[in-house]
Amino acid sequence: MKRVLLSVITVILLPVLFSCSRDDQGEYNYTAPEPAGDGWSTGDAAENGLSVTVLSEMMDYINGREGHNIHSVLVVRGGKLVFEEYFAGYLYSSDPPGSNGDYILYDRETDHFLASVSKTVTSVIFGAAVKEGFITDLDEKIIDIFPQYSDILSGEKADITVRHLLTMSSGLAWDESSTSYGDPANDVTQLFTSTDPIRGILSNVLLTTPGQSFLYNSGGTNILGAVIEKYTDMSLLRFGNTYLFDPLEVSGGLWQKMGGGLFFASGGVFLRPRELAKIGFLFINDGWWKGSHVVTKDWIDDSTTEHIYTMGKTIGKAHAYGYQWWLIDFHSNNRTYDCYMAAGWGGQYMLVFPGMEMIIIFTGGNYMSSGSVSPFDLVEDYILRAVN
Repeated sequence: MKRVLLSVITVILLPVLFSCSRDDQGEYNYTAPEPAGDGWSTGDAAENGLSVTVLSEMMDYINGREGHNIHSVLVVRGGKLVFEEYFAGYLYSSDPPGSNGDYILYDRETDHFLASVSKTVTSVIFGAAVKEGFITDLDEKIIDIFPQYSDILSGEKADITVRHLLTMSSGLAWDESSTSYGDPANDVTQLFTSTDPIRGILSNVLLTTPGQSFLYNSGGTNILGAVIEKYTDMSLLRFGNTYLFDPLEVSGGLWQKMGGGLFFASGGVFLRPRELAKIGFLFINDGWWKGSHVVTKDWIDDSTTEHIYTMGKTIGKAHAYGYQWWLIDFHSNNRTYDCYMAAGWGGQYMLVFPGMEMIIIFTGGNYMSSGSVSPFDLVEDYILRAVN
C-alpha cells in the first residue's frame, strides 16, 4: 500500500480484468481463478473440496436478484484461491459519505473501501508491532502513553488500557449510528473536523467501568493507531507498509486520513479483495505469508479468543469480540462452524474458518440500503453447503 488518501476520495477506474462467465442461457459457468502474479496460488474448487454445482447455484441466485449490491465474492481453501467473482456496482463516495459514485464493473485490481474491516487491519498491524518489540505491554494505561491528555483522563478514565481499546471495552461513549455519516453531530464526522481527534475521543463521557462490558467504539481503534505511531516513531501507513503490506506483496491500496494528520485507523483502508484475503490467510498459517513472518501464533490466538461478550450489541450473529475481530458461529449441513470475522459497513466481510482452512471475502455497496442478498445467507445456504 503506497498511496495516501486524504479526506476527498479519488478513485481511478481500471480496465475490466475479471467478470462472471455465463452461457447462452444466462447460467453461470465456473472457471478457476487465474494467477495474477500477486503471490496467490490458484486452484480448482472441486479439487479443493468445494462443490462447483453448489457454487454455481449461488452465482445464479445472486445474478437473479436485482439490487444485490455485492461487488465481489472470493473463497480461499487450503491455501489456494479457488473462487473469485466480481460484479457491477457503484463506487463508494465520501461526498456525502456512503452516497453512490460512478457505476463500474469491479475487478481484481479495483481498490475497495473496507469501512470497519479497517479495524481488523489495524489490529494486525498492532500485532506486527508487538512481534517486532515496539509494543510490549497491552495493559499499559493510555494516560501513561499520552500524558498530554491527563486533564481529561480523571477518575476511572485513567484506568483505560491498550487492551480495553483492542476489545472495545474502554467504557467510553461513542455514537456513529443515531445520525448519518457527514452530520456534524456524528462522532465519526468529528474525527475529520477536529484538529486533535484523540482528545475528542477521550473527552467522551465514561458509561461503564473499563473492561466491564462491550461498547462499540470506532474512536478506540484510532487511538490504537496513534499508539503504533508513538512507539514506532513511524506513521501508521509507513509502519503498515514495512511490516504488513510489503511482506504480503500488496501493490494497490489507499488509506484515508482524518483530522490532525492521523490515519483513519477505524475505517479508512481501501484494498483489493485478493489482498484482503492474504490477511485472512496469515491467521490460518501461523502468521506467515510465503517467507515472511508477520504476526506470531500467540497474537493470532489472543486476537481470536473471546475477550468480551457482545450479544445484543453486535453485528449479525456474532457473540463475542477479540482484538478487533468478531467471533461468530455459522450453521449448515447440520453442523456448527466456528468463525472469526472482520466486518464493515456496506457489506465488507473477511470470514476466517480455521477448522477448514477457508477464507471468504465479500465486498459490497449496501451503504444506502440493506441489499437483496445477505452475505451471511450465502455462506450458510451455499458456500458451507458446498464443502465436501
